Amino acid sequence: MSSPSFTPPGGLTEANLEQLATGLSSQQLVWLSGYFYGRAAGTPAVAPQPAGAVAAAPAAAPKLTILYGSQTGNSKKAAGIAAEIARQQGLHPTVRDMNDYPTKDLKTEQQLLVVVSTQGEGDPPIAAEELHQFLLSSRAPKLPSLQYAVLALGDKSYLQFCQTGFEFDQRLAELGAQRLTERVDCDVEFEAETRQWAEQVLRLVAQPATASVPASVSVGQPALQPAGTNWDTTTLPEPEIYTSRNPFAAPLLDKIQLNGRGSTKETYHLEFSLEDSGIQYEAGDALMVQPVNRPALVEDVLAAARLEPTAAVQVDSASLQLGTVLTERLELSVLTRDVLERYAALAPQHARLRDILDDKPQLPTYLYGRDVADVLTEFPTQLTASQLVEVLRPLPARAYSIASSLLAHPEEVHLTVGAVRYETYGRHKHGACSVYQADHLAVGDTARVWVDRNEYFKLPKDNTTDIIMVGAGTGVAPFRAFVEERAELGATGRNWLVFGNPHFTTDFLYQTEWQQHLKNGTLDRLDVAFSRDQETKLYIQHRLLEQSSRVYEQLQNGAHFYVCGDKNRMAADVQRALITIISQESGQDEEYAADYLKQLKKTRRYLEDVY
Repeated sequence: MSSPSFTPPGGLTEANLEQLATGLSSQQLVWLSGYFYGRAAGTPAVAPQPAGAVAAAPAAAPKLTILYGSQTGNSKKAAGIAAEIARQQGLHPTVRDMNDYPTKDLKTEQQLLVVVSTQGEGDPPIAAEELHQFLLSSRAPKLPSLQYAVLALGDKSYLQFCQTGFEFDQRLAELGAQRLTERVDCDVEFEAETRQWAEQVLRLVAQPATASVPASVSVGQPALQPAGTNWDTTTLPEPEIYTSRNPFAAPLLDKIQLNGRGSTKETYHLEFSLEDSGIQYEAGDALMVQPVNRPALVEDVLAAARLEPTAAVQVDSASLQLGTVLTERLELSVLTRDVLERYAALAPQHARLRDILDDKPQLPTYLYGRDVADVLTEFPTQLTASQLVEVLRPLPARAYSIASSLLAHPEEVHLTVGAVRYETYGRHKHGACSVYQADHLAVGDTARVWVDRNEYFKLPKDNTTDIIMVGAGTGVAPFRAFVEERAELGATGRNWLVFGNPHFTTDFLYQTEWQQHLKNGTLDRLDVAFSRDQETKLYIQHRLLEQSSRVYEQLQNGAHFYVCGDKNRMAADVQRALITIISQESGQDEEYAADYLKQLKKTRRYLEDVY
């Protein structure tokens, strides 16, 4: 096939260009290509060198690696943001997942950006476990030639906030590496801080590289690279239109209480419209919902602080009434360590506050179940409206596992929400977002939402792969999405659901749908455990143990195993049951079974969405 004809402008002909190029080496041709590209882009020309002179080779930029350890994909997203900024500064980063990172490579790194999250109370994500363990061991090498910086992701509602990032940072320093800049610890909202951190540290990294860029090629502009350049092909996250700073106002289409009369639980199925939003999601993703605080809780806080709702405060350069800020902007229903520390600094007369903060083993017990009104009442002090605002943390959105497939429900997103209500310290308490949806959202109202990608809680790419789904209560939500998705795709892999809740008659969530899937063959097997329907409590781990040989056979044949629900009890019990199953069916000891489970996690065939 002949190439298309091209006539150069300005009277030049292809023959002229061929004549000019005759005798030039490939390197000289590449240099000329970059030169003319730079001229076209409006950058200054490089002065011609004398004939026969050899151009000085620019100093090679130090190797830059961005290493991330992620559980749900947020650290990967943050690493992608850093990589994008690095490229804008003329750098060529390599982005690597800790899950696949050989520990021996650590010694060869020159400049390293570490982005890592913390799970629960100070645990590294599964993807980072091996590197974290190696780094903290005596086998870790000395790293005197390494420059590094750490971005830690976490959640301030946990006591060991960003503990894994702290440990990476401290240990790298102990091994002789040099910090490029101080570690940054990010709360739930991390994108803005990630950009600020990346821009700061990458300016330092880019200095030697940008100094050697030829004047004919502007930094950030594409240019031809010498042969052998290691192009980084990591796919960056697509920019999201709707985020915490720009949520989508999703109309509520329907709200159905799923529990029967007399149930001890209060679970709702909510359907939101995404019409004309362009929002896309995948089964396994979460929907972020931005709540507002209950009026009664706002009144309790104002009364305990002895402040008026009409008091003016400055928030983000805007003058707002205190009542509005407490309702829409600040966390009131959950008390965290950082809030207590800031409040203690304003109430030095209460020595017990400092004692509570210093007693770290007992601090979680004190914080659990208390809200802002509780601490203001227990330890009163005179505050201004501005001081109260500065003490409190921003009101974060809550994440809910999406309970629908976009293929099955175009332009809709469904949630399964359990309303949280309890009484403690003499007052009725409510889950900020669950009760916002249960009590204050009516059909036709809008909620502020956006999608949070869960990078790793995903269906197998191979539609012939079997899946085992284990969930209790609202933990069934993503599995409704999984089965709908596989039904729409015509997947041939077997779908097995193990579901638990207190009572068959009142708490069998989505019972009719599961029965229809069984009839259609889109659900291969359903095992249920209703814990309170018999004298001896029966849980989902007991059902798994009953089907021990089936579980092991499917795992041996490549099945993916999913767990969704309570982390500390249900998920832990399921793991213990699985270790028993693997040991029993393989004829090996528990050490073998634990390693088997670890490998399932490493290869992302055992996946959790737990809270």
